[in-house]
Amino acid sequence: MATPPPRPGPAAGPASAVPLADHLESATFAPPLPAPPPPPPATILSAWSRLRDTSSSSAPADTLAALETLHLHRRALRLSSAHVALLLPLLPLHPRLVAPLLAASPHLLPASLPASLPTSPRLLLLGARAFTRSAKDLPSGSSLGNSGSTAKNSSGVEPANGHDDDDPVVAVSRMLEDVELGGQRMDDLDHLALAGIGYVLASADEVQFRRILVSLLRICGKIGNLDVGVRVLKLVEWLVVGFVESRKMRKVQVLFELISPEKCIAENYVLFPVVMAACGGLRALRVASARYRLDFDPRLKEAPEHTIQFAAERAVFEARRSAADQRVLVQCVALGLTQCGQVMFHESVLQCVCMGLLKELLPLPDMLRMSVESAEGNLVVVVKVVNQHMNSVLFKEAGPVTGVLCNQYSYAGDKAKNFVETCVWEYAHEIYCHLRAAVLLHRGKQDDLLTAIDKIAEASFLMVVVFAAEVAKHRLNPKTSEEFQPEVAARILVAFSCVEHLRRLRLPEYTEAVRRAVLAYQENAPAISLFIESMPSYTELTSKPDLATFAGTTYIWHSDEVQTSRILFYLRVVPTAVGLIPLHMIRDKVASIMFLYLQHSNEKVTSASHSVMVSFLSSGSDTDQDDRAALKEQLTFYYIKRSLEAYPGATPFDGIASGVVALVRNLPAGSAAVFFCIHSLVVKAKDLCEIAKVQNKSLWRSWEESTDPCKKILDLLLRLIFLVDIQSFPYLLKELAEFVALLPKEGQDALLNDMHAHVAESDDVTRKPVLVSWLQSLSYISSQSSHSESRSKPVSSSVAIDELSLNRTMARL
Repeated sequence: MATPPPRPGPAAGPASAVPLADHLESATFAPPLPAPPPPPPATILSAWSRLRDTSSSSAPADTLAALETLHLHRRALRLSSAHVALLLPLLPLHPRLVAPLLAASPHLLPASLPASLPTSPRLLLLGARAFTRSAKDLPSGSSLGNSGSTAKNSSGVEPANGHDDDDPVVAVSRMLEDVELGGQRMDDLDHLALAGIGYVLASADEVQFRRILVSLLRICGKIGNLDVGVRVLKLVEWLVVGFVESRKMRKVQVLFELISPEKCIAENYVLFPVVMAACGGLRALRVASARYRLDFDPRLKEAPEHTIQFAAERAVFEARRSAADQRVLVQCVALGLTQCGQVMFHESVLQCVCMGLLKELLPLPDMLRMSVESAEGNLVVVVKVVNQHMNSVLFKEAGPVTGVLCNQYSYAGDKAKNFVETCVWEYAHEIYCHLRAAVLLHRGKQDDLLTAIDKIAEASFLMVVVFAAEVAKHRLNPKTSEEFQPEVAARILVAFSCVEHLRRLRLPEYTEAVRRAVLAYQENAPAISLFIESMPSYTELTSKPDLATFAGTTYIWHSDEVQTSRILFYLRVVPTAVGLIPLHMIRDKVASIMFLYLQHSNEKVTSASHSVMVSFLSSGSDTDQDDRAALKEQLTFYYIKRSLEAYPGATPFDGIASGVVALVRNLPAGSAAVFFCIHSLVVKAKDLCEIAKVQNKSLWRSWEESTDPCKKILDLLLRLIFLVDIQSFPYLLKELAEFVALLPKEGQDALLNDMHAHVAESDDVTRKPVLVSWLQSLSYISSQSSHSESRSKPVSSSVAIDELSLNRTMARL
């Protein structure tokens, strides 16, 4: 009774591995789940035994369990007439479990089915019966043809001769017409119903085929959900592959004729099942062509493609009028195109796929907005919506639909390209605005919600990156001069800044798009201006989102994660072409943002801010050299003040060191800003040394190995001895000398040793003689000061040792 399931050949399609009902069960494009391993014979025998037990009527749970076992292993069963006799009384009680079992042996069914049988199981059984009667025309890959035949069954019982009051094809046709006219209600076309209809369509002659298919399309339109659309695609693929295998190409032509734009208008079809049928037909032609190496007439493929274009035009037109009932059509156009391979470019198809991807497959802005608006109420609904979407076929197909979008975009004209680009860039900005508000509102309170949303957000990020890479390939390639548009570089970079918070790793597409954008951006002043203008203003950065939800809440700008990620992206890009940024933009926008983020709590951000200042100080321009030099001096005063007041702490030492070195190298000789910088560093060193003395009593004894902030600042000052211009040089030596004079003896010795080491290692033949003389004088003054403090005390041996060490150092100099 338990036999191995049919084993399809290596080239068999999905329907050849499983019965059609199982193939259609999942409303996704994933392959059907494999059959469970064949059960032990005892398991099947036990299930049949429980059904035979007359006492089972008093134990419905046992009956149900037995049926569930048989249903689970239905692909491994071959029924006899005795088995069918056991199952028939249970058919009205458990139709969805029993009907698939009986469908494998429809030739053993009685002439009439129970009147109380629901529509879907009835359609399945009628279709299976019709399919068995036309076994001689069966597609070679059908699993039903393997599991049930008109030969003798295993028990030796002759199959029914099929003398029926109603031909099953006619019966199904009447049932569908009754549903279509409203005489019979059908709330859903599930996998059982569609499998039965599919079997009938495979068996019907041309007249019946036309009638049943038209009824099916009209009923699908009344039900109107995506699951039905997905199953229609899979059903039509199964049918067309079967027709090609059995050389019934006339039926393929009839099918494409019935879903043509002209027929859609004449029959006033709801278009979503029609477009899925067209996509299923195209997919079947592609599969059959690859499997059997067939070359179909190009006109055969053009017919369903025209249907897709017609449906896409309607979807775009209705969507612009915000027709809610067109959502399923938009979804079906987007999903269907992932299954049928490359199709001809059409502007409406591109626009429809774009709308479907941004609004239906990745509706992240809408979900974020919903979470923010529901913040004061119940977020359970939002979590449910997010989880449902993540488990839907829409979300699972976002990647393939992105591929379709890029493919269609690559063939589009300039107008269509602009439309789609604008949609995606606006989508990225919407993500930024709503994600910023959601993270501010829910972080630490609704982390589960943010985690769920984050998975959709990651997919949205990938979509933006992949599309931007495609745009960069076409728009930012100098070799294609007719399409080269440098201003697009700014829009790509702005979009990336908006989704930067979602970046978890640097993808090859991301790196390539940024590289192309930056190269184009560096050579085009309008693109640079466009990019800088897009930066949020200082007021925006320090203000909370303008939403009613945030009324009365305290906003801390440096705790705004999403905004910080966006500004960090800007701060990293600005230095790549800072020399071409107009000075008024640096003064009015870049500088204020740079100074604000110099004191951010994230070291990556503060380091990037210092890099912006360094790049500006190092930049030059032939056109505005004097004005640029003047602005550099102006900004330096506040840069030094703001950096030092946050050191140590927010300001990383490497950041301020690079900034100081850049300013002393690039500002004019004798600049007041350089004098201010030197003085500020010395004052800071004094303050830090006072703090260090209190916190670390052994500061000077361990000075050489110290990493204390005051030592770092003093090391920087010593570096400046060989970097400052010759006019600032005397002022630096004077400031250092005054600082040394104020230190205790231990501090003076430690610092003088450092100075001696720096001078000794220098190759600067111009400054070295001056520094040697200055160090001798400073050492003498230091020693005299030390002697004056201890003139009433005898000279100790330690002093003699210090003087001896000093003499040796001077000899090296």
